[in-house]
Amino acid sequence: MRHFILGTAGHVDHGKTELVKALTGRDTDRLKEEKERGISIELGFAPLQIEDRVFIGIIDAPGHERFVKKMVSGSVGIDMAILLVAGDEGVMPQTKEHLEVLTSLSIPAGLVVISKSDLADDEMMLIVKDDIAELVAGTFLEDAPVIGTSARTGEGIDILKQHLLQLADQLGDRDSGGPFRLPVDRVFHRKGIGVVITGSCYSGAVKPGDSLELLPSGKKVRVRELQSFNNKKDRGSAGERLAIALQGVKLDEISRGDVLVTPASFTASRKIDAEIRLGTYARFELKNRERVRIHHGAMEVMGRVILLDRDKLRSGEQAYVQLQLEKEIVPGKKDSFVIRKYSPARVVGGGQMLVPMAGKHRRFDAAVLEDLDLQKRGTPSETMLKAITGAGLKGLARKNLDPEVLEQVKSQGQVAEVDEVFFLEDALSSLAGDIIRFAGKYNETHPLRYGIDKEELRQKTHFPHPMILFNHVLEHLSTERPIFIRKNRVRTGTEKISLPDGLKREVDQLERMVREPGLLFPSKKEIEAGWKGRNAPIEVLQYLRDIDRVEWIGDDGVIHKNALTRCLQTLQTLFDKSSQITVGDFKDACGMSRKHAIPLLEYMDARKVTRRAGNVREKGPEFPD
Repeated sequence: MRHFILGTAGHVDHGKTELVKALTGRDTDRLKEEKERGISIELGFAPLQIEDRVFIGIIDAPGHERFVKKMVSGSVGIDMAILLVAGDEGVMPQTKEHLEVLTSLSIPAGLVVISKSDLADDEMMLIVKDDIAELVAGTFLEDAPVIGTSARTGEGIDILKQHLLQLADQLGDRDSGGPFRLPVDRVFHRKGIGVVITGSCYSGAVKPGDSLELLPSGKKVRVRELQSFNNKKDRGSAGERLAIALQGVKLDEISRGDVLVTPASFTASRKIDAEIRLGTYARFELKNRERVRIHHGAMEVMGRVILLDRDKLRSGEQAYVQLQLEKEIVPGKKDSFVIRKYSPARVVGGGQMLVPMAGKHRRFDAAVLEDLDLQKRGTPSETMLKAITGAGLKGLARKNLDPEVLEQVKSQGQVAEVDEVFFLEDALSSLAGDIIRFAGKYNETHPLRYGIDKEELRQKTHFPHPMILFNHVLEHLSTERPIFIRKNRVRTGTEKISLPDGLKREVDQLERMVREPGLLFPSKKEIEAGWKGRNAPIEVLQYLRDIDRVEWIGDDGVIHKNALTRCLQTLQTLFDKSSQITVGDFKDACGMSRKHAIPLLEYMDARKVTRRAGNVREKGPEFPD
């Protein structure tokens, strides 16, 4: 069974609700006030199954001018539309406005229905058809069938169903394999069930037990139960009207206009790049930075339209803009939206979102306009590659990229993945150049050090991610470039340090000063006092430590690795005699005072070679076999 959402639009009292009732047998005027007043105040919904292969959820949107904003929220996300014109009245002002809404929302297919055909004679029907042809010229309904119907007599209802079936056969399926997204258009509490929301599923699929995220609040919720038109379901997917009972949220924590999504798959935004077009059913003009009403999903939000290439936009014109909103919405690329004037509140046009999370732009910037043109006209892989390019060293996370398009981009060999973040190879090459340059200068200034500290290097290259990702980027770059890593240092040129003869003699001299005292290790201050070399002794000592020849010990001591080996041999001899040794045992065996014995034993404790138990030492877990 394929599922679709169908929206109805048209002037008030032209018979939309009666038409839906004739198609489905269901009255969508569900509120008491609706029954009393005879018009649809809230969105109404009805199921229509045609044969055994197509199921259509029909949105009966209200038609009165005061309720246009509700009609807009119902229209977003629909697959097909019916524009309804009464045979006894013909095209009316709200008919034109509602057609502008449908056109702005980029609805792919639709039909025109002449309702109340039993109330119009042949001459009136011809007049109405001529008016309709003039109205829909240049819109998605220009070549659509025009079907005469009467909800009272049943005329044309079966023909309409067959045309709807043909439309469904022409449409592709919505993406039920991507992340789930459903704008909330109703919220209520049902006794014994809890909080229930309803909405039209834009994409993805959902089932009981799923964990979801409520945006823009970020509230985590779980699906308790799932229904569609009062039928319990094990799975709901794109193109279906769904009622979802939620756990983990209170009634006052969720509102109409919120969006239920797969966690971490969408982001709320107040700044969106888009293309807009103004309608032609009246003379409109939109000025730069004009305050307007933006309708997206079930959300109405105030915002300003920043015209990026002009100061005014007039009827029938289109332009690239940035929407700067006063409240967050949850946009997706290529989402449609409708624009209404702030005052009087009237539909003036709509558009399509190109960059859901946009940065601030300068107006009349050719590069910005070129990028937006690519977002609109480029292939998905071209657009993604451009986005990765624009991200620079920030990169783009795998979770935010379409998997199928990503595979196409990867096959081109222009991007690299590190820890599920994608970078342009050119950006990483530029980073590698900076690393080699900074590491090379550091090596020149500090020839005795293995290389520059990683954190210092990360800051110098302005890498915008934490050290854990920088480490992995360094490893990635070092596979094909002269970048060498040892512990927390990075060098370039050669993997090993090559010292000139003069410097090598100083290193040998200082190493003897540390080696000759053996276990009676000198302090750094003592070495500095007796040093006569040209280079600072701490630099030479650090080099000897980097190449694993000496080790720091105690607060200020330096000991040679040969002496540490003898210390381990002494400890082994002592432990062969007893499982526990004292400080006195150790210092007597080594021929030293407590001044050297205590730091040596504490050094061994820290490395778990020995373990202190009160006033004695025992073998530690790292004691060599």
